[in-house]
Amino acid sequence: MKHVDTGRRVGRRIGFALGLLASMALAGCGGTNERTIEGTQLAPGADAHITTDINSDAATTRLAVNVVHLAPPGRIEAGSKHFVVWQRPSPETSWQRVGVLDYDAGGRNGKLVETTVPHASFELLITVEQQMNPHSPSSAAVIGPASVE
Repeated sequence: MKHVDTGRRVGRRIGFALGLLASMALAGCGGTNERTIEGTQLAPGADAHITTDINSDAATTRLAVNVVHLAPPGRIEAGSKHFVVWQRPSPETSWQRVGVLDYDAGGRNGKLVETTVPHASFELLITVEQQMNPHSPSSAAVIGPASVE
């Protein structure tokens, strides 16, 4: 009579199934991308470091923004107090507010900690604003518009 180790066989099947599920899950992900976008004429020394993790299946993007060498908002546009991040899926659509940069005046940098954008590709814009929740972006763009894919 032949002895069969069913524990190993079951373990291999479970391992194979888990590996298959993991590869299927990763197939829908675009992976993490990083890029740098230079500032506009209003913020010539600024650089925005953009990190994205695109999930094509869900048509969403995890987004993180870190802008360095950024002058205070009031020096860029009188009366401004905030840097607001915007996105839109195409030039034919309206800008949607994503969030506000957490600005450090001493370090002259601003961060938008990871958030989710409901598109796999979109345009990104950062403006200086007097309020944190404006309905549309001002004309004082410090970054962009730039394509994010």
